[in-house]
Amino acid sequence: MEIDKMKKIGLLFAALLIVGILSACSKLVQAVTKENEKSETQSVSYKTPFIPIHPYEKSNIDSSVPGVPVLMYHHILRTSENKKFRNNAAVITPEAFAAQMKILHDNGYQTINLNTLEQYVNRKIKLPKKTVVLTFDDGYLSDFIYASPVLRRYHFKAAMFLMTGSMKKNPEKFNPDILNHVSWSELPKNSDVFTYEAHAHHFHRLLGKESFMVAQPLAAVKNDIHTVKQLTHSLYFAYPYGQYNLNTINILKEEGFHLAFTTRAGRVYPGSPKFELNRYAVYPYTSLKEFKKIVGIN
Repeated sequence: MEIDKMKKIGLLFAALLIVGILSACSKLVQAVTKENEKSETQSVSYKTPFIPIHPYEKSNIDSSVPGVPVLMYHHILRTSENKKFRNNAAVITPEAFAAQMKILHDNGYQTINLNTLEQYVNRKIKLPKKTVVLTFDDGYLSDFIYASPVLRRYHFKAAMFLMTGSMKKNPEKFNPDILNHVSWSELPKNSDVFTYEAHAHHFHRLLGKESFMVAQPLAAVKNDIHTVKQLTHSLYFAYPYGQYNLNTINILKEEGFHLAFTTRAGRVYPGSPKFELNRYAVYPYTSLKEFKKIVGIN
């Protein structure tokens, strides 16, 4: 009897051991499968180009005319106050910005708004050779502080692409160590200089190296674009981080946008693809000589 009892215990232990081994193997297989699926998803994700080599939109560009340079700015800080963003290529000094605007003014350039640019792209109007568009992405408070006075001095106009999810009702106290955004109550005071356009609501963010505008589910992207459209009532959009795909373009069209801007360098011409318009980024290392070349001053 004692021997039979020991055998039963041994068999039970062996059975439990086998079940444990099978369970562990099953979990290992599941983990490997999930990791493989994750790798495949990442691989497929990164096969989609952020800025397509070949535009999605068909175009019939009239390159017989000079075209219009659209300049892209972001954040402006004095050298003495820039302690947190010294290596950020999107931050320029007020002195550099003022010097660039003076060059435009002294050389007889005019600025136009995006409505006028739209008519130009649609071949409804012609523009003088010395025409430029000024755009500011993200809606930083520094643009009101440092850019507005310079633009007023020369009677220049600009477009500001807003991140509406980061905006507060009342003005923020300017702090150069953080990224202050313009507030809703400040917009009317600066509307003599700026028009306010759409950039993103909450989706000016990255998932790894991908913009949320291409990384998130379509329904979520559509909701974010719909929200920023309703808040700004804008007809014009700038892609966060310059990233987009055909789905993004289709959503913008459904939401009633007329133009959208990339970060691809180049001019805008009559017949340019309306949802893949070029812009020239202005960096802290953009020399005045390079700036003159961009806008067409020989």
